[in-house]
Amino acid sequence: MKNRMKKTYPTIAEEGLQHYIENVTRRYELTDRILQGIREGNEYQALRAVQARNNMKMPGRLNDELTEWKYDVIQLKSLIIQELRRLGVIDLLLDGVHTEFTRKAYEASSVEECKQISEEMAIRFCRMNHLKSIHNYSVLVQKIILAVDMDLSQGLTLQYFSESLNVNRSYLSNLFRREVGMTITDYVTDRRIQSAADLLLTTQYPIKTVAKQVGIMDVHYFSRLFKKKMGKPPSKYREERG
Repeated sequence: MKNRMKKTYPTIAEEGLQHYIENVTRRYELTDRILQGIREGNEYQALRAVQARNNMKMPGRLNDELTEWKYDVIQLKSLIIQELRRLGVIDLLLDGVHTEFTRKAYEASSVEECKQISEEMAIRFCRMNHLKSIHNYSVLVQKIILAVDMDLSQGLTLQYFSESLNVNRSYLSNLFRREVGMTITDYVTDRRIQSAADLLLTTQYPIKTVAKQVGIMDVHYFSRLFKKKMGKPPSKYREERG
């Protein structure tokens, strides 16, 4: 007969407590990584940290799993907003996004949807970091920058902004170029390609889907544009850096 002692209840309880402590500690470490990514405007780091955090088991503080995930999303959002306020992002801009994600969290119908919301938050809030200095621009230029950074899927052309802002095309074009140092078209293109590069590294979306996500419907045109800006086609970029 083997001389093995069975694990006693206190030992099991102690092992369970140790696992709980390690889990909580790791969650806080990943939260710090998310906030660091937000501070540095590093979408890749922030999103990877959120994804790693989402793959962990919830501490189980609440009886209902979905409710706990909703609470976690809202709590993470609050921490990020506090960080962005400290960095100088204007409250008016933060308030609109705060309301949007609070509503999404409350209306989430599954744990998977909560995870998707937290990933979307990481990307959106990272992009808001570099907007902290937009108050130095004129109101018209601020509106253009905000529109571009909040939704790349729109047809963000000079004509689009001229009509939506009810401003003369030539005047708007010259104003943006004088303040930002590039044309509206070049700014939009740069933001689209940068966002596409982030999506290639942080998702498994097909190239065609990535192109549509950033507002470019023609995948062949997208590939040519991406290669021109990044020095290599989208597939090669993902393969080498993924």
